[in-house]
Amino acid sequence: MSVAPISEAVTESVPYSKKQMSEARAANASSSGLLILLILVLPIMALLPAWPGRAFAQQPAPQFDDLAARAAAARDQGNLPLAIDLYTQAEQLKPDWVEGWFYLGQLQYSTDSYPAAINAFNHVLQLQPNAPPAMALRGLCEFETGAYDDALRDLEEAVQKGAANEPRNEQIIRFHYAQLLARASRFQGALLQYQFFATKNIDDPDLLLGLGLAGMRDPILPKDAPPEARDLLMAAGHAGYVFLSGDSQSADTLFNNLFARFPKGPGLHFFYGSLLSMHGPDLAIPQFQREVAVDPSNSVAHAILAYSLMFAGRFAEARPEAEASLAAAPDNGVALVALGRALAETGEPQRAAELLNQVLKTEPDNLEAHIGLAVVYARTGKREEAYRERMVCLGLEK
Repeated sequence: MSVAPISEAVTESVPYSKKQMSEARAANASSSGLLILLILVLPIMALLPAWPGRAFAQQPAPQFDDLAARAAAARDQGNLPLAIDLYTQAEQLKPDWVEGWFYLGQLQYSTDSYPAAINAFNHVLQLQPNAPPAMALRGLCEFETGAYDDALRDLEEAVQKGAANEPRNEQIIRFHYAQLLARASRFQGALLQYQFFATKNIDDPDLLLGLGLAGMRDPILPKDAPPEARDLLMAAGHAGYVFLSGDSQSADTLFNNLFARFPKGPGLHFFYGSLLSMHGPDLAIPQFQREVAVDPSNSVAHAILAYSLMFAGRFAEARPEAEASLAAAPDNGVALVALGRALAETGEPQRAAELLNQVLKTEPDNLEAHIGLAVVYARTGKREEAYRERMVCLGLEK
């Protein structure tokens, strides 16, 4: 964020001149007492602090300019405590100074004074709502204070507005954003953030641990990972990192070694399947099948397997997997779409339409649900409805 130039000129204001004082002494005797009292007292009053409701004609600009210049010099010299104190004083004189609030928050973040930094960035964003750097820094501070939902909201919006495009800030923003996405059970989104580090060959133990947690769908932060699970999570994170870096052959070897070491490790096959699905859902099907064999109670794995089978046109196989998922989680949207599409293709149009319309109540732009309805209407002779759904599908595909 740019800082406006600061004038170094400091001017003084004298309330009354010597000429005014001599003129007062020359006034007629009938009013001299009162006039002299006003002349002597008013300059003193002008030096007193203001109280509520009292306004001064004199402006604080000279003192503000001096403080702002000294604050910038202290910041440049690395004297953070002094810079924080001077920026705080300057903001008391000019509360709408956006650059000052930003630097104050930045300095407080650098000294681990996170609540104070959040307050400073609140001022920045009140004065300048569309300020991605301030939003990102506030999100990082909120992360450190444990306000994870607020941090996710701020970092997500900041990334959408380009805050992660600055190379100096991209790594720290994306790493915290990835952790928060996984904590919110948005695992596929977290994997996409971790992919940035793999493609840039940026390696770190905490990063691998976070990637392992996201891949194995464990919604906790790396710092909260149980010690007994760290070896598996780190090994899984390393295998996922190699895959995301583009070396799929080496990653396949690493994952197969993991399957041999941890044959009952829940989430391992799901992790590899999720990565393979980036290159085509049909590639992931064997891994999802092995996952539900290891953990038959995993309703999410059943749903994703059903969806992958549906996408591959294997509707008869998709149906039992979707039903198994919905038996444990009746509102799983992925399983509802998979079952609806499977029923539409295997001869149960009425139930298929019910399930697909249920999905569209909460996800009106779900392309697969609209495709399924088009199939249902076409096969039941409802030509106008089928045409309408096909037009919706064309619009969604653009």
